[in-house]
Parts: sequence; structure tokens; C-alpha cells
Amino acid sequence: MEEVRPLTKEPAASLRCYLAVSDLAAYALDGSWLTPDCLVESARIWLARLTISTEAHVIAKAVLESELKDTDAARPEQLFTDVMTVNYASTVVAKIWRRCSGPTGV
Repeated sequence: MEEVRPLTKEPAASLRCYLAVSDLAAYALDGSWLTPDCLVESARIWLARLTISTEAHVIAKAVLESELKDTDAARPEQLFTDVMTVNYASTVVAKIWRRCSGPTGV
């Protein structure tokens, strides 16, 4: 079983804000607050995103530290084909993709 770590101050504040805004939006849309089950599910989804974001950071750092000889290969114009389209032809992106799609994701 995976270790459950408490959220630090900033992520906890972000989660509270996300849930409060979601609750307020639900009330504004249909005049009723989210149920506790809905809030728990929203928190679960938010935490899954946080986990994926954390894993992505670990992968990026590992690729930089162990697989790149110089950071020129990590320049944005090498990693993206336009504003936000990943350049899958990049060797750096290929290394990241292999790590992201591996059995553990990290």
C-alpha cells in the first residue's frame, strides 16, 4: 500500500479553494450545495491530478540529471512544435515519454 502523506500548507489551501469554488459553482447553477460524496470525489480527482503533476516533475528532473549532457536540448523550441504542442520527434521528449509510459510511470 502506498504511504499517505499529509498535504503541506500550499497544496492544502489549493484543495480547499478548489472544493469551495466547486461547491459555490454548484450552488449557483442549481441552488443546492454539493453532497459530501460529491466533495470527496472532487477531492479525489484533484489529488490524482496533484499526484500526476508530482510524478511529472520527478520525471523531468530525472531526465535532466541523468540523461541530458547539456540543457540546450531542453530548450522550449526543441521540446514543442508550437505554443503548446509537444514535439514527439525530439530525443528528449522520447526519453520523457518512455519514462511516463513505463510500468510505474516514474
